[in-house]
Amino acid sequence: MRKLYEREEFDKVVLVSGDGDYKRMVDYLIKENRFERLLLPNKKRSSSLYKAVGTRYLGKLDDENVMRKIAKAEGKENAGPP
Repeated sequence: MRKLYEREEFDKVVLVSGDGDYKRMVDYLIKENRFERLLLPNKKRSSSLYKAVGTRYLGKLDDENVMRKIAKAEGKENAGPP
């Protein structure tokens, strides 16, 4: 992730994960103001490590608003030139 962070231009990261393996990366990106949201596929089975991240950065993958934004973004990617 550090190599990506140092070489690639991007605004913010949206991560889809429920296990705690990415906690250090999430903390680092929050500190750098480059983290948007952690989407949990299954909130009941997600790592307790993410509780410390705070609700501002947490979301559920199956949330209706999240699903709508994903569909809208996919539509933009698949749309060709007018």
